[in-house]
Amino acid sequence: MSANTPAPMEMESRLMDMLDLRHPSLDRVRKAAGQGEQPDKIYAALRQHWITKQAPVMFVRQEETEEICRYVRQYGGEALQQVMRTADEVVSGTFLFRFPWDMERTRVPVTFSGLVDWNHVPDRDVEWSYMLNRHRYWIALGQAYLLTREGKYAAVCCQLMEDWIDRNPVPEHSSPNAIPETGTLAWRSIEAGLRCVNWIKSLPYLLGGPHMTPRLTAKVLVSLHEHAEYLASSFSGWKRISNWGVLESCGLFMVSVFAPEFRRAPLWRQLSLQRLEETARLQVLQDGIHWEQSPTYHHEVLNCYLDVIRVACQEAIPLPEVVIQVARKMAYASLLEAKPNHRQPLRGDSDDNDVRSVLTAAALLFGDAELRFGGYDQVDYDNAWSFGIEEVRRYAKMPLSAPTQISHGFEHAGHYIMRSGWDEHAMYLNFRCGPLGGGHGHADMLHIDVHAYGRDFLTDLGRYNYSEHTPLRRELKCCRAHNTTLVDGVDFTEVTGTWAYGRIAHPSGTRWIPGRDIDYAEGSHDGYFGLKDPVRPIRKILFIKPGFWILIDTFISGELHSYSQLFHFAPGKVCLDGDSGICRTENGKGEPNFAIIPAEPDHLRAGLHTGTLSREYNWAEPHSYVEYERKGTKVTSLMQVLYPLAPGDEQIPVVEKVPVCRYTGEPASDEDVLAWRIQLPASLRTVLVAVCHHAPAGPLDSYVVEGNQIFGEVVVINQGLEESEIIVVK
Repeated sequence: MSANTPAPMEMESRLMDMLDLRHPSLDRVRKAAGQGEQPDKIYAALRQHWITKQAPVMFVRQEETEEICRYVRQYGGEALQQVMRTADEVVSGTFLFRFPWDMERTRVPVTFSGLVDWNHVPDRDVEWSYMLNRHRYWIALGQAYLLTREGKYAAVCCQLMEDWIDRNPVPEHSSPNAIPETGTLAWRSIEAGLRCVNWIKSLPYLLGGPHMTPRLTAKVLVSLHEHAEYLASSFSGWKRISNWGVLESCGLFMVSVFAPEFRRAPLWRQLSLQRLEETARLQVLQDGIHWEQSPTYHHEVLNCYLDVIRVACQEAIPLPEVVIQVARKMAYASLLEAKPNHRQPLRGDSDDNDVRSVLTAAALLFGDAELRFGGYDQVDYDNAWSFGIEEVRRYAKMPLSAPTQISHGFEHAGHYIMRSGWDEHAMYLNFRCGPLGGGHGHADMLHIDVHAYGRDFLTDLGRYNYSEHTPLRRELKCCRAHNTTLVDGVDFTEVTGTWAYGRIAHPSGTRWIPGRDIDYAEGSHDGYFGLKDPVRPIRKILFIKPGFWILIDTFISGELHSYSQLFHFAPGKVCLDGDSGICRTENGKGEPNFAIIPAEPDHLRAGLHTGTLSREYNWAEPHSYVEYERKGTKVTSLMQVLYPLAPGDEQIPVVEKVPVCRYTGEPASDEDVLAWRIQLPASLRTVLVAVCHHAPAGPLDSYVVEGNQIFGEVVVINQGLEESEIIVVK
């Protein structure tokens, strides 16, 4: 027996104090305790009660187990294979964290030849230990046991349960946002919350088997009680605004529902629902985006809300209305921001995750046809276990419809999505001009992502990991790691550490004007107002539907400065033509491609470089990026056409600057207005775009571009053989 393991009579006494023996379902336990039975008989009665009780159902119905197993064997695909691989590895003492929503995945397996070191930190990355202590792999072991009926999976899971409980006593004093004072890595409060959910999802797979002994059942229940008390006492004002608060409150709620037999369960439920209401009110912006500006943590929070809603609906537990409303709003934000390949952007501290599992769950809970459109064709592996076979069948019959919105502006978060449609080969650009988002945010003001014809072209570079000693971590948070602009090589937001910042840029001047034929977005920031000679950068983007974008970066200053644009490509071959400045991908025959076409290459210096991209935590790979530079004073602009090419297409537009006159006939200054001609390939169509650097204030601000008189700040002219169409965008 471990030194930390309570003696039988001590555990019995603690358990009797924790349980409300007046609970009507505890008759057998109450009688055994009242008759002075030995602890093992009390534990046996308690285990039998937990096996046979009808409520709460929580995450799996015993009578549906065989049907669920048949379903996931047939439709589980890669998810099923991943679960079995993980279970087999853990049986052999090997740990590799790679489930899709693992917050910090690993690439190098760690094997223990004896007992697991629950405080092990490989390569100075403490996140590994946190992942180890979240116990997501216990779910895999339990599912592998039910799928194969091989006792080794249940035996190892139960051994790990007992070992962890014996060697990781709850700290005497909670530490709300760091490692507890005891020095153990197992008891950060966020791990405690996540662990509660993972244990409660695992236990139904094991309770009916011989390896989950009565004594271990009692030990697990005592530990869950300790977890709940720990979570109840470790909340703070900081937790209300942090994703930690949601993850912990979800864990506390799950214990209160799973074990209503505990005396303190009503209090835990009240606390958890109150905290979930507060976090929903504080953490999610009006447009549905989580304020921390990381899709990964947006979805972690949303997954917790969805779990809570599902269990509350199943058990007829009233929820604060704001939790339901916010969860639905977050799900719609996920739907409207997802790329055409169903994956979330890499913005902030995020990985390249598929969001369909989240939208599948949301569609089931809200009965929503548009969310159903964003989900999987059929219920996926994890949701099948969580919702049960009847919900699997209901999902198959649910109607689905593409969202009525195509392009969308998240004006509170500062994200602007331009897309051509809802098919998987649609054009997609995501423009970012919003608040930093705290520690998980990156210095990415004015960043863009571009996806077209089913492929990423311009991308964020990800997060790599959270280790302070890893230089790449800080590099990927900095301005140069994003598709944005720099002035004199100075960062507009200063990254000083893994979680720390110095000077922070704030967004300004954002405009979002969606339209039938053209979407328009504009943004600026104050990141260079502190220079000796302040500079205002302005990015303007026009989506000429259905097929390409015009990007104009303008810098307003008093003196001479050097201006840079950075464009980071997804992995693949990229070439740069030194004369034209055209940078384009060189994917294989039958693959889509993408070109960046500068309007004034003679004024630019262009360079193609190699960098590092991280699409998943702890994974890095090479990629290419191009940097365009130009010097200028007063008003300086750099304009490019961003042009996706469909598979088989080779020709790109011809782009050139054109002169502009005032309506009186005098030449207009570049400091007032600029115009460009875009001759589309294999087409009789020409697009002219004129951009004025200030809003028209009088008649002299009416200009003439190739015979077309215009009056507006941003104007597009579609020239055909017979007539021209003039569109005043702004």
